Amino acid sequence: MVFVALRGAFEALLVTAAVLSVSGINTLNLSLDPGTRYNISNGDGRQPECLVCTGSGRSQTCMRSVLLRDPGPVSVQFKCPRPEAVIHVEIQRNIDCTTRACSGDIDVGEEPELLRGFDRTFVWRLKASAPKAFLIDFTRTGVRQVLASAAGCPDRHTFTLEAAGPATIGTYCRSGPISQAQVLNQGTFSLHVPAKEKLHTGRFSVSVGEEIKSLAKIKVFLPTGGASPPVELFSPNYPRSFPDDDLVQWEVEVPLKHNAIVQVVNHTRPACRKKETAVEYHGSGRSVLVLTLSDRQPEKISHNFTMTLKSCEMDRTRGDPRGLAVHFRVSTAPMDLAWCTVDLRQKHGLSLYLEKVQNSSKCQMRMTSGPVWSVTVPPYSSAQLSFLDCSEEDVQFKAHRVIECRQLKDCSRKPVPLAVPTLPSCLVGHLSSVTWSLVLPASGSVELQGDGLTHLFDGRVCGNRTGMVLEVEASSDDGRTSLGSFCPRGPIRTIQFRGNVSVTAYSRDWGGSGGLRPSTPRSVLRAHFKEEISERYIFTVSPNVTAPTVLASPGWPGGMKPYTTVSWIVHVPSGQEAHLVFSNLLQPKKCNNRHANVRVQLLGSAEEMYSRREDEEPERTLNVSGSFYLNMSNCMPETGQFSMLAQITLHKSRNQLLTIVGIVVGVLVVLSAVVLTVVCVVIRKKKRAMNRQVSVYNPGGAVFRPGESNAPEEDHIYTCIEDTLVYTHLLKKEQEMEEDGEQKADANRSSTGPTDPHRPPSSLHPEVGVYQPFLGPPVPPGDRPPSRSIEHNDLYDPDRQSDLGDHVSEPAALGARMEPEGRD
Repeated sequence: MVFVALRGAFEALLVTAAVLSVSGINTLNLSLDPGTRYNISNGDGRQPECLVCTGSGRSQTCMRSVLLRDPGPVSVQFKCPRPEAVIHVEIQRNIDCTTRACSGDIDVGEEPELLRGFDRTFVWRLKASAPKAFLIDFTRTGVRQVLASAAGCPDRHTFTLEAAGPATIGTYCRSGPISQAQVLNQGTFSLHVPAKEKLHTGRFSVSVGEEIKSLAKIKVFLPTGGASPPVELFSPNYPRSFPDDDLVQWEVEVPLKHNAIVQVVNHTRPACRKKETAVEYHGSGRSVLVLTLSDRQPEKISHNFTMTLKSCEMDRTRGDPRGLAVHFRVSTAPMDLAWCTVDLRQKHGLSLYLEKVQNSSKCQMRMTSGPVWSVTVPPYSSAQLSFLDCSEEDVQFKAHRVIECRQLKDCSRKPVPLAVPTLPSCLVGHLSSVTWSLVLPASGSVELQGDGLTHLFDGRVCGNRTGMVLEVEASSDDGRTSLGSFCPRGPIRTIQFRGNVSVTAYSRDWGGSGGLRPSTPRSVLRAHFKEEISERYIFTVSPNVTAPTVLASPGWPGGMKPYTTVSWIVHVPSGQEAHLVFSNLLQPKKCNNRHANVRVQLLGSAEEMYSRREDEEPERTLNVSGSFYLNMSNCMPETGQFSMLAQITLHKSRNQLLTIVGIVVGVLVVLSAVVLTVVCVVIRKKKRAMNRQVSVYNPGGAVFRPGESNAPEEDHIYTCIEDTLVYTHLLKKEQEMEEDGEQKADANRSSTGPTDPHRPPSSLHPEVGVYQPFLGPPVPPGDRPPSRSIEHNDLYDPDRQSDLGDHVSEPAALGARMEPEGRD
């Protein structure tokens, strides 16, 4: 930025200018502020008749130059038709410094529009308080030193710094390595802007400097080697002579890990009366290196240093009459470079491209030939590289591998891994991408295999840890076709191509993950060379069960190339049904040759379940009950394009639902039967527990209670007889039995004799099928109740039939009846 007006110098100055053309006299009206002076002059002599006039009437004064000092409005007239061609305007401002502070800064503000037509110089007169110097800070923009006789600065804004004497410290252009300048005692700093050039605003701060013993002290920041051109430094008054017996200093700051190289490009050597001209180099210590201008200057200064040029008391009558004039050139070079060897001779078909991506950084990338911005390491070669002050964000590199197979019989039988290559650890930067180019024979195809792929749409980011994205592109005789962006892992199991293929892996978030990292052979993809296929592309798909699977035609969202065919082999799991939706299907409006078809066919079936041409209205949804083919074949479109975006969602099949319902119903029926059976068994057991047990009185002394027998295999013996089944049907014949009971009582009376002690234990238990009524103890004959014998009742009727229709046999004989004990 070049400075146009004086904001600090003319901070309170309000300049109002107007140029009026009246009878050939141009008038400029100004308003001056205290502390500001205008020097308006015709100094080049090209038009000596062009005078500058002040005042009016008889008091008007016309001269070749006028110095305006008094504050207030003033009118200036020019007696020439085009004064802006010869008149120069110099605007002056004073800045005084004490030992602590200065009265202002070099501040350039906006200027009146009409002043732009004149050639003008803005001058700041600076005065320091001894022994201090005044300091001008250029840190904001920096300046660089140039020759005053050169063509000038690119923006036509030229700065000049002078010391009292006068001695010109240097002429400068905006933007450069010089950050500060200190001048002893007093001096001037000026900005020259040619006519019609617009001024730029800006500010240089002015402050109290150091106690210096030189004419001036300049501070220089050296750039890193290769990033900027060398720094040019000139002695004061160059190419004229430097003042006698004086010195000037350059305070030089060297970048880290760099060496400074000083050269004397050109110089004139005077004859000295006293002392000698010399160049001194002061480092951080006390050591001083003193050289003459003819000596070889230092080439490996690895630290900050001060370079001092000393003049002598010159004898201009002899020697070079130009006196002492020196042109220095200071550059930098990396010191003790650590070289990184990139050897690709064993990396089959791999090449590497490196480039700087941060132009503003101090990073320097070098080869043995010198600094470079980018470098390519070809396949089967090696290179030496170095990286100075570089970080991973400063450099990126791209890897490219060509996998070629000219004859199918010579191709690898095993899949070739597409893996991120392992590069030397000394490389500084990040691997931004890897590209694999697969070159096929004319009668072959290649199949990409791996852990599956997922189509990536709408700029979304893959969910994997590294954010890796795969770009797949196919090429053939009719050009290149992008198959889209994919994320590793997904429902697309394989992709088979008829033609050459390139796969590019990159990370959309390399800043967070450090770019791509070396991977195992299976972590990206595998390429398998196979026989030629009829279609251009074949996808094998295993849809997700939990989420929809999206399929896109090659070239999406653009159309497929003419006569291109693509098939998707979709594997539907057993018991599932695929719901196919053509969410975005575009068909050619008219074909010049052939037809554009969409077909769906079950695997193993000879019939197509769906087929539509470009002249038929397509169905948007379709339910497929098993694994199927989805095929697209393009025509030669006359108008329109052929493209498709489809979505597959899996559901439980209807047949399986019916089977599941039947199984559930059957299980429920079985469970109901089991529960009912258990309930019946429980109820029956409860009834049995409630039955009364029948006790039998045995006159022989042995007591029998049903259910207490320990004899084995006696399931045929009744443990109990339900009373209702035994006695209820006899109630109706009770009357008859009472009438007939007396006659048969004696005949049916049971024996009550003593128990036979020799009777076997088994005879103590009743026989099967014999009913033994309870017989109480003997009673006197007079009190004996009528006998109620049931020997011939319904229960013991020999000819009676059982309820089941079986003949009931007569009861077994009880043997000889024994008389009761005590009877005669």
